[in-house]
Amino acid sequence: MNRHIAAVRTGNGPMGVAVSHLALALGLLVLLSGGLFAGWRLLNPKPQWEAGTMPISAEIEEKFGVRFTFLAVTADGGMVELRYRVIDEDKAANFGHFTETAPLVISEDDGKTIDVTIMGLHNHRVEPGRTYYVLYRNTEGAIKSGRPATIAVGDLKVEHVVSW
Repeated sequence: MNRHIAAVRTGNGPMGVAVSHLALALGLLVLLSGGLFAGWRLLNPKPQWEAGTMPISAEIEEKFGVRFTFLAVTADGGMVELRYRVIDEDKAANFGHFTETAPLVISEDDGKTIDVTIMGLHNHRVEPGRTYYVLYRNTEGAIKSGRPATIAVGDLKVEHVVSW
C-alpha cells in the first residue's frame, strides 16, 4: 500500500483518498473563509464614535425652538448632563416642562433609556440665545462616555449623539 494514500471504506467499496489532497482542500477552505471575513470587515467597518458629536435636528428646532449642544456623563458615571440653546423663546416656552416635551436619552447600544421625569421637571423663564441644562440620573449606567445615544422629544429624534 502506498504510504501517502489512506484507504477509506464507503458503501461502494474501498476508495483511496490522498491525505495531502484533504489537507490542501481544508487549507483552501480556511483561506477562503478568512478572505471573505476580511473583505466583509473592509466593506462594513465598525463605526468609530467621536465624543462630543452632536448632530442638529431641524425638526426639533422648528417644533420646540431649541438646539441640543452638549451631552456628557458626569458624577463618576452617575449623572448625565444635556445642554440646549434656545433658538426661539416662544416655541421653547414649554420645552421640558411637561412629560410630553421632556427629552429622553436612549443608549443606541442596548436601548436603555434615561428620563428627566425621574428627577422631576422644573420651570424656568427662557431667553433666546441662552444655554440651559438638564441633569438626569444615569439609571443602570445606561449612557456611557464615547458611545452613541439618541435624544428623543416626543416622536422627533436626534440620533448618533456621542457623549463626553
